[in-house]
Amino acid sequence: MISSGAPETAVSPVRDLYDVRVVRDVRIPTRDGHGSLGADLFLPITEAPVPALVTLLPYRKDAFAGIGGFSTYRWFARHGYATVLADLRGTGSSDGPRHPPFDPREGDDGAALVEWAGSQDWCSGSVGMWGVSYGAMTALRTAERGPKALRAILPVMGMLDPELDFVHPGGIRGALGPLGIWSLDTLLGHLLPPLSPAGGVDRRRWLERLEQDEPYLLDLFRHGPGHPSWRSRHIDASRIEVPTFCVAGWRDLFCEGTVRAYEAISAPKKLLVGPWMHTIPHESPFEAIDFHQLALDWWSAWLGEPGAEVERDGRVVLYVQGEQPRWQVQQSWPPAGASLTWCATADNGLQRVDGISSMAEAAHLGAGYRRDPTVGAQSGLWGVPTAGFGLPLDQHDDDLRSCHFTSRPLSNHLTIGGRMSVTVTLPKEPVLDRLVVKVTDVDPHGRSILIAAGAAAIHRSPATNGSARRTVRIELPPTAYEVAAGHRLRLVLAHDDFPRLWPDGSTGDAFVLIGAELRLPVLTDEGRTVMPAAPACSDQNDRLSLHNRSRWDLVRSPIQDAVAVTIVHDTSAYTPTKDHVLTVDSRVTATASGQDASASVHGVAKAVIRSSQHESATVRVDLVVTPTSATATGEVSMDGVRVFAKSWTAFTDEPATPKGAIP
Repeated sequence: MISSGAPETAVSPVRDLYDVRVVRDVRIPTRDGHGSLGADLFLPITEAPVPALVTLLPYRKDAFAGIGGFSTYRWFARHGYATVLADLRGTGSSDGPRHPPFDPREGDDGAALVEWAGSQDWCSGSVGMWGVSYGAMTALRTAERGPKALRAILPVMGMLDPELDFVHPGGIRGALGPLGIWSLDTLLGHLLPPLSPAGGVDRRRWLERLEQDEPYLLDLFRHGPGHPSWRSRHIDASRIEVPTFCVAGWRDLFCEGTVRAYEAISAPKKLLVGPWMHTIPHESPFEAIDFHQLALDWWSAWLGEPGAEVERDGRVVLYVQGEQPRWQVQQSWPPAGASLTWCATADNGLQRVDGISSMAEAAHLGAGYRRDPTVGAQSGLWGVPTAGFGLPLDQHDDDLRSCHFTSRPLSNHLTIGGRMSVTVTLPKEPVLDRLVVKVTDVDPHGRSILIAAGAAAIHRSPATNGSARRTVRIELPPTAYEVAAGHRLRLVLAHDDFPRLWPDGSTGDAFVLIGAELRLPVLTDEGRTVMPAAPACSDQNDRLSLHNRSRWDLVRSPIQDAVAVTIVHDTSAYTPTKDHVLTVDSRVTATASGQDASASVHGVAKAVIRSSQHESATVRVDLVVTPTSATATGEVSMDGVRVFAKSWTAFTDEPATPKGAIP
């Protein structure tokens, strides 16, 4: 053991740094007895038992999952926590057939993993579970099961409802995120040959899956909005009884899901929301913080000795965006405070309304709006899983292609905190089946900055109460944002939000608007704080990445009235055992046309694996998604010889009633 002095308390060896022993491909029995899970262990070298931290992912511990989290797993182990990274059933080195994505049975395997870790000689009996994105979801789903050894969880940027939070946002079929980037990446990981030293067993398991398993793309595409299968994949966070530290990003696609989990949990809890996109906070290219230390403080409080006197911080810490960005502490969530109401006017204005009333006193707007499938490209990549690039652009062009209402310059600054809501009044028989709502901050130069955006599917059936009107209310994802004095507030209504949402293929009038009301919560300045800055990684043993380059292209064609959004990745890294170098090149393009309302998603990715023994493997995957079909192809070559090639195709099912649709 490398010691820098005795620990200050008996709770956790925070100040001690341990040497780390890595144990590869440990077998963990499942609850149902059907095979075992494969896991890698990062163990601090000490004679005393220590708490354990477990993570369960479908992204391969010998490849993407192991590379992406390598430095964090080692960091926790060096600070006295045994760390376990396991492959989800049917993926990587774990046995069994692969479940559909977001399957509820993943919670049973998570519980088996927790119980196994808690029973090991090197474990003190206290287990925490954590993860980012899918790992956050498996932590939440496992906590829902309530395994006895589980003492606390730390979900980072996760979700509760895979349909509404990811695959079909607001009950509308998603596009670039689920059917492009995620489907391409998961298929590539599925086809990669085994990279761990287990040898023949892993290879036989891999060859069987190549022939038997389908890409996740097919499941997502076949099960459209409202399909009954989505109901079973939802996580009930109200059943979670262990302390939970929820970490979210305002510009992350899972912000709503993470905050909703925090709201539903009745156990001791903590909430941290920063300005980040879909990336672990200490790796964000902007406003990075020392996530490792914050996590360590959390584990020290809840996985230490029973009855130890420790500070168990349950604060809500928010990053307020806007003109004067800052970290702020709130005593509760949703924040306590007043709400303001703004009403759209016939001259495309947005007027402050005193009191609770609004639209009953507003004049008939008579505003019509024509569908434009290219609207949304300026909103950036917040709605798709990108790690730190693609922040929203100036919304001005998209605003002009939408139905928009703008206030006069504000005389005082306005700080929004919580969930804004928009209520729209439509004719008795509206023709639209969806509504996209955005709220923006317009500066004195006319630049329009996205504050928050939401969408919802709407039934086409007319109102049934005999009224000549019907109202639709949409709640936007939570935010904390300060609009400066002299800026203007803008409400934007549209039918489309591409490439986040799939266009419905229709053109012409989308709706006639009778009235629109914006209600926003006001955030009080309860107390500012300073977050610890992220330290530089100084340990060369913790670095696997060789290079990581990304590019985001947005091209609009005025002649064809079309828009194309392209994301390009070029990455290279050592695998966790450092026996291989894995290089991946990928390109995904989503295209929409305003002329005929057509849309498509095309993706191609190539992975090259080189080992120290000069062996090589190449994996190539392609996908093409249209409104009616999704096709994926995969090919694997070993030392220049093709060993596998296959194509898969899915078609849309009969339309189902959109889940979450507004009647």
